[in-house]
Amino acid sequence: MNEPATVTAAAELNLRLGRLSRLLRRSAAPGELSPGATSALATLVRGGRLRQGELAAREQVAPPTMSRIVASLELGGHVVREADPGDGRATLLVATPAGRELVTGVTSARVRELDAALAGLDPGQRRGLLDGLAALEAVLSTRPAGDQAGGP
Repeated sequence: MNEPATVTAAAELNLRLGRLSRLLRRSAAPGELSPGATSALATLVRGGRLRQGELAAREQVAPPTMSRIVASLELGGHVVREADPGDGRATLLVATPAGRELVTGVTSARVRELDAALAGLDPGQRRGLLDGLAALEAVLSTRPAGDQAGGP
């Protein structure tokens, strides 16, 4: 069972992440990608060509959700489909140059907004924030989907 202080910290983090997400959505430029689409595109940019099912598995979303995400990425010119050389029946998703540029943050209003906010922190605060978020992401990504409990 979790300690009350940990549960309180978790509730506080959940609240703050929700607020930060809303603030960043507000700063998004018209037509900017959703966080889910941005994440999927970043996975393609960093991981290379993938089948749609592989991308869904890596992003830990259901196949129908990934279908909607990929459709929006294709419509925006961020992703194209190529024939899979190993299986003529399958296609691979590939990030376009525009998609790659978006992931690097060059054209993202959200990234510019975060950059400006991070500039207001001292280097130790920035490093602590990034290290803490990376650690939390690592812990959460190893848990089975739907595992809400904090242990046995």
